[in-house]
Amino acid sequence: MKKIAILLVLLVVVLVSAIVYFSSKTTEENVLGETPDPTATGESPLSSPIPRPNITKVPVPLPTGDGRTSFIGETVPWNLLSADASCQLKGEVKFLDHNTYDNQDALFVYTGVDHPARIILWTVTPQDDISVGPNIFNKTPIPDGESLLGIVLPDDPKYKKYELTAKINYGRLVNGNVKVFEKQCDGKTTVVLP
Repeated sequence: MKKIAILLVLLVVVLVSAIVYFSSKTTEENVLGETPDPTATGESPLSSPIPRPNITKVPVPLPTGDGRTSFIGETVPWNLLSADASCQLKGEVKFLDHNTYDNQDALFVYTGVDHPARIILWTVTPQDDISVGPNIFNKTPIPDGESLLGIVLPDDPKYKKYELTAKINYGRLVNGNVKVFEKQCDGKTTVVLP
């Protein structure tokens, strides 16, 4: 008697699983815009519904009417932004050893950045494999702010003194569209090794 009860329970589980599987498969096909072959169901091809194309909405950075862009994330109202963004580097970083440095007023100062996805492009002179940050505005206040620099030296630096310069990109609303511009930062930051 126990064996029959166990078999009945297994049979019910298999039947329920099959029903769920096939009903979800039919729903998926309908959601994907696929229609069954009308000749397979005995229907006339002329009486079958016309398939509609799937429409995918892609976010475009356009104004939303309240003065903000339609980007995902924090944005700045266009009317609060000056015509151009600006940025400045200043100060000096003195390395005490390979992993420790003294920041002597080395700052990256900027104004007019419209979105946290905007990037910062660093130039190291003379060229070496030094990593400098920040590289994006996602962890800094916008539209205006300042940030300390983060610097990581390569394992074997080639020089004892480097100069850091930077460019930023920023967006502005031009004829109803967001146009991305690039701005060279004023000044430089000097990096001195022991």
